[in-house]
Amino acid sequence: MTGAIAQVMWIKFRLDGLQDTDRLGRVLGRNLPLHAVCLCRGDLAAGKTTLIKRICAEFGIDPKIVISPTYTIANWYQGTVSVCHVDFYRLEDADQLQEIDQDDWLNPDGPTFIEWPDIAAPLLDGIATLLLDLSPVDDDENARYVRISSEDPAYAGTFAALEQEFRCSRLL
Repeated sequence: MTGAIAQVMWIKFRLDGLQDTDRLGRVLGRNLPLHAVCLCRGDLAAGKTTLIKRICAEFGIDPKIVISPTYTIANWYQGTVSVCHVDFYRLEDADQLQEIDQDDWLNPDGPTFIEWPDIAAPLLDGIATLLLDLSPVDDDENARYVRISSEDPAYAGTFAALEQEFRCSRLL
């Protein structure tokens, strides 16, 4: 439909420590579309890798082996599905990313989780993505706010499950 304006689904809530991060990981792991591309944003130590560990656990992957691929760019894990975990922190510009084969960092057989995703935006045009944006809570070093958003209806079921689990309203 030409000229259509995409409707953005989003939800925001507070995670009060690792127990809530575990809950979020369980809900996402059980409700993401098979080929989900999750863009994980947040400052250093925001909890991006910790959340990805919890999601991977839902796919039968030992969280202990899930580490940030800062130096390798991408780590692949095999569980009930193949999971690709990407970290573009060390890349300086999109030209460097274009030198890497997209098949090396975008999973055709399961979900992909991308830390520091902004550099990849031009290459993700037309791909259904889910943004997971983690930010600190000023008065509690163990807590985080998470804002989750997407324009793609493929994630509607994910938003419904999040709304139910965290008892908050989905905003359109």
